[in-house]
Amino acid sequence: MKILITNDDGWQAEGILALMEVAKSFGDCFLVGPADHQSGISHQITMHRPVALIEHQPQVFSVDGTPADCVRIGLTHLADKLGHSFDLVISGINNGGNLGSDVYVSGTVAGAREAAIFGVKAISLSQHRLRFKDKFDWTHSKTVARKVIEHCLAKTDLRPRQYLNANLPDFSDHASLPDFEVVDPCQLDPHPLPTGYIVETDADSHTQRLTYSGKYNDRKRDVGSDIEACFSGNVPVTTLQV
Repeated sequence: MKILITNDDGWQAEGILALMEVAKSFGDCFLVGPADHQSGISHQITMHRPVALIEHQPQVFSVDGTPADCVRIGLTHLADKLGHSFDLVISGINNGGNLGSDVYVSGTVAGAREAAIFGVKAISLSQHRLRFKDKFDWTHSKTVARKVIEHCLAKTDLRPRQYLNANLPDFSDHASLPDFEVVDPCQLDPHPLPTGYIVETDADSHTQRLTYSGKYNDRKRDVGSDIEACFSGNVPVTTLQV
């Protein structure tokens, strides 16, 4: 199996390196990630300037663009250059959750969506975080990601141009991996992110500068939704459609 790996945190991010380590047990992996951080970029495509593609080591590339650029270039230009197509695209492991309405702004999810547009099976993986200021240990993430990939590869009921979005709960406070359930199917939670802004006003120019201050972990969630499942220590898998 030929696997294309991407993300939106950048090609050297800890999450994508953890994913690369796991994915190698499923097939021959090629990493094509953004040259720098592209979180929240959604499905933007670079069309009006040249995009740099750099091979840093065998089968590891960076693209001076977005996650969707990475997948599009990987499935077309790079596949032609390598002389083979890709069977699977995995986008992640994102440093932070992509739950509910996040899927519409997430560059990680867009990487999987771009693959689905091309008719390639795709999975986006994200790691929910309770505390971003603490250094994160990806050991549990790799173990859970392996089980989730196995689960997703076994699915035979996906229709054309459907793709999967999975979120890993934060087990960083546990020395050993707690029991968890892969909740599939799971519905996207309909609630928006918590809203709130810190406002600074420039009296001279009458300009207001608004800094988002919503707290991710305070978001509302419905029973049975992906947010509720993840915040409860389980792994929600949602099936999304292009």
